[in-house]
Amino acid sequence: MLRVSVLIPCRNGANTVAESIRSAFGQSEKPHEVIVIDDASNDDTAVVAERAGARVIRNETRRNAGGARNAGMGLASGDLFAFLDADAVANREWLARAKRVFESNSQIAGVGGRIFNGRDSIYGRLDLYMNHSEWTAAEAAGEKANIPTMGIVYRRSAVEGLRFPESNSGEDTAFAMAVTKRGGKLWFDPGIAITHKHERLDLRSYLKHQVVCGRTIYWTRKMFDRPGRFLVKFPILLFLFPHLWLMLLRMIRKGHLGDAVMLFPWFFAGELARVRGFFAAKREGVAPALYATEEPR
Repeated sequence: MLRVSVLIPCRNGANTVAESIRSAFGQSEKPHEVIVIDDASNDDTAVVAERAGARVIRNETRRNAGGARNAGMGLASGDLFAFLDADAVANREWLARAKRVFESNSQIAGVGGRIFNGRDSIYGRLDLYMNHSEWTAAEAAGEKANIPTMGIVYRRSAVEGLRFPESNSGEDTAFAMAVTKRGGKLWFDPGIAITHKHERLDLRSYLKHQVVCGRTIYWTRKMFDRPGRFLVKFPILLFLFPHLWLMLLRMIRKGHLGDAVMLFPWFFAGELARVRGFFAAKREGVAPALYATEEPR
């Protein structure tokens, strides 16, 4: 019987973390434990999380999303590590569907699913399309090279001793690549639904996040063999906006032509912000800690 530890990294997430915790406890396959890792928050994250029923551990100094997940992994006792972001809500069958995949194939190391917009605003839709267009389709289940850590379940034995880079950007990609390098497979199940309820709900926050994404794109492509790696060598091609056209194509294929047309000015502004972040990272030339690490034995 596979026991599941749900791990929720959280910094200043008092407004959203309770709903994430409730979605974890509300699973048809009940979790063995729900742990919130309070990453040196300066709001009421810990109080809210405890009231919602989670076990709370606290990082006294900030370790970012990757470091918070590491702290949770070090204390969790389950056979599966189910990572859920503090601004994300999982559908009721999340853990049950993941467990069925693990029980059917011992080579599967991680299981994730589709991402949905949980904010009824233009900025909710922009965030979904700009950052998660690959994960919105009801496509067939199958193997993936990478799955976001917003709501993924990993087999403990497949990640034993492996730790995230202690970063807020690109750490989930680095971890997933380290897992697959070990021989583990990542599985996409469209029946798993993760609803994103982020708080980046104005133009400034939207553009700031796209700058961060641009920085992440530069470093993950420079350090890893990821799609779009040619942009590091030929950055002038960024001004052809390859991500923009790929995203619009995905939207049209999924029947979102109206949004593609209406939101185009905001998409274009977001792409310019990504280009700015990409070139800023290239100029700075100081690589973040983006390699997943093995714990000393």
